[in-house]
Amino acid sequence: MLAAASTGTTGTYWASVQPDRIALYSQYGDRTFAEVDAHANQLVRALRARGIEAGDGLALMCVNRPEFVEAAGASTRSGMRLTTVNWHLTGEEAGYIVDDCEATVFVADATFAAAAEEAAAAAPRLKAKIAIGGEIPGFERWDDVLGEHEGAPLEDPALGGTMLYTSGTTGRPKGVRRVADGTASPLLAIASRYDRDAHVHLCTGPLYHAAPLAFSLAAPAALGVPIVLMDGWDAEETLQLIDKHRVTHTHMVPTMFNRLLALPDDVKAQYDVSSLTYILHGAAPCPVQVKQRLIEWVGPIVNEY
Repeated sequence: MLAAASTGTTGTYWASVQPDRIALYSQYGDRTFAEVDAHANQLVRALRARGIEAGDGLALMCVNRPEFVEAAGASTRSGMRLTTVNWHLTGEEAGYIVDDCEATVFVADATFAAAAEEAAAAAPRLKAKIAIGGEIPGFERWDDVLGEHEGAPLEDPALGGTMLYTSGTTGRPKGVRRVADGTASPLLAIASRYDRDAHVHLCTGPLYHAAPLAFSLAAPAALGVPIVLMDGWDAEETLQLIDKHRVTHTHMVPTMFNRLLALPDDVKAQYDVSSLTYILHGAAPCPVQVKQRLIEWVGPIVNEY
């Protein structure tokens, strides 16, 4: 598995080990490990056919759905540089990032068609524009692009990297480029005590954020752990999903703790959350009394970074 991590192909490794196991659960449909891997490989081949090379930038503006994971996986194994774009931004704001990160590929969710179209117009380096989940003027459709190519493992994978952007509180957002490191995600997963045979991760935050991208996608995926994707956070839905999928791991922020604790006792009692073994949190400081109440509810499994 660590050998696969060095070329960005842990997805291919786990697809060979557990092809029919569900890798992603989401309101947009589920995916097996084999399906996620095949779709990522198809996208890599399609991009290469359009003149995209290792070292190019891929900008991704998408909600938490399987195609986000597949596009990120394609970037990771093709030597590309991934930039996730906050879909709350205006078209002009998104366009600045798509252009500034020197993207040659822009993959966008059709939910944000108007902003995506405006952003693409501001990025003259683009060689490929692909729409997920619907139509965007001037973009090719995701299913059509993938359908052109086979999903077999790549013969020449190359580890990709990321360039994520700051929030722009001191002017324009600034790109932070990280050198590709194939060991980072497996080590993070090991630190989170993952066991692929027993564990399931619940992704509560938007994957365009650095923390969910690392803790709720890269780490569990590195060790072949299934991921439940939430697209928009809701306190009671969180409990429903933990109960339904026997979720063991999740990453949250303190405001989520507050809203979970604020649920009426009879609502909380409807759901079995005893499967939880590891809650990771960061973002804002967590008041001692909030963490204490959470621990009294779910046990001493709350880990702050």
